[in-house]
Amino acid sequence: MKFGLVATAGGDLDGNFSELDALGFDSFYVVDHPSFDSPDPWTYLSWVASQTTKLRLGTHVTGMPFHHPLQLAKQVATVDKLSGGRAVLGIGTAYEHADFKPYGFQMHDFLSRIQQLEEGIQILKSFWTEEKTEFFGSFYRLEGGATFSPKPVQQPHPPIVVGLNRKGALLRLAARMANAINTWQLGPSQVAEISEQVRMECLGIDRDPASLAVTSDVILARGQTREEANEIAGGIAQMARGWGRSAKVTQWNHSGVFFGDADNMLEQVAAFAEVGVAEVAISSSGFKDITWFSENVIDRFQQLSI
Repeated sequence: MKFGLVATAGGDLDGNFSELDALGFDSFYVVDHPSFDSPDPWTYLSWVASQTTKLRLGTHVTGMPFHHPLQLAKQVATVDKLSGGRAVLGIGTAYEHADFKPYGFQMHDFLSRIQQLEEGIQILKSFWTEEKTEFFGSFYRLEGGATFSPKPVQQPHPPIVVGLNRKGALLRLAARMANAINTWQLGPSQVAEISEQVRMECLGIDRDPASLAVTSDVILARGQTREEANEIAGGIAQMARGWGRSAKVTQWNHSGVFFGDADNMLEQVAAFAEVGVAEVAISSSGFKDITWFSENVIDRFQQLSI
């Protein structure tokens, strides 16, 4: 089991990245929403790269509709180069209405956004791995053999992680084109259902299911009770539905929240590990809570796993 950190805003992390790099986390992720009061994610990650040496750096997740593939390919390759090969591209279809129309992005229906994501990933991979790229799709058209630089450090390319919270067409795309999937705020039993579908989809295309990792993001609510954790999850679900997220993908409760004391969180981590989650990332921007989690949960879990 690996551990990540998702920061919805810099907060008091901004002055502590060298210390964060020395803690027990493997990865650091930021969100990518045009409407959020937060820095541009890939510019921000370039800055974080200069202050860290170990953490993998990426997004959970970048919305493909907000980025031209050329722009995104350069951003990710730049972070990969500056970090010495630590970039991770979390990518998805995007969902929040406030991120689209106010900023001039067209919000297609969900299946069309899946097609847009598929075309975007195809172009990204081509830019990163081929000398010249041509592409003629419904959403993107590249003519005349476009060239690309800089190439990423990681070969054949940085890991691609598709964000999803349900079975279906997006999971099938991930099985064909991604290195991992990422769920957010789902509990172990919900993730287990998706993991089983991952296994079936991979076997259906003669892919080793172990080659498509399952990762999960959860909320850190240190010291909160189960009832309080349910209220936190329910409040965020209500807010997300108001933003445009479907009720089908926001069935959130305390099982997607790390709450209580370290002993309870250790049991929660073990439950995610038991259903095959390769990395669990906590969502927090409070450095004291992050340090506490590293020392009291990550360190103890790793000791118990030896």
